Amino acid sequence: MKNELLRHIISTIKYRFEKSINDSHQAFSDFSLGKGSRSPKEIIHHMNVVIYSTRVFIEHESIPQEEMEKLSFESEIERFDAELSKIDQLLDNKSLDINYSKRLVQGPFSDILTHIGQIAMLQRLVDNPIDGEDFSKSAIKTGIND
Repeated sequence: MKNELLRHIISTIKYRFEKSINDSHQAFSDFSLGKGSRSPKEIIHHMNVVIYSTRVFIEHESIPQEEMEKLSFESEIERFDAELSKIDQLLDNKSLDINYSKRLVQGPFSDILTHIGQIAMLQRLVDNPIDGEDFSKSAIKTGIND
């Protein structure tokens, strides 16, 4: 399997993202702590920009210049899921060297995991905490498209 560790990270992102948004209340989308903090919808939009830009960079070695349209909470979630599938497929078809892979882990993939943690924290603040589990034993299958 090409890029097995990177693809496992993508599967981990998908798993943790789904846990963080599971059973979201209607008003959760626009919940904000104020003081310039992002709402869950804004966080997911940013995650979409990051994962899309990363995919385009891997494909074309350039960063897209167009601004990504902001969508509803549900549509942002769907778009993120679709982008994860696209980048998983790309990583399955294109071999990347270790230094390139390290940059993806320390940059965009870690950034996205940080934002998933923010969403999980916001869920707790609206009295909808995610169920605890030993994530090292989570049933995560490498390759979300396989």
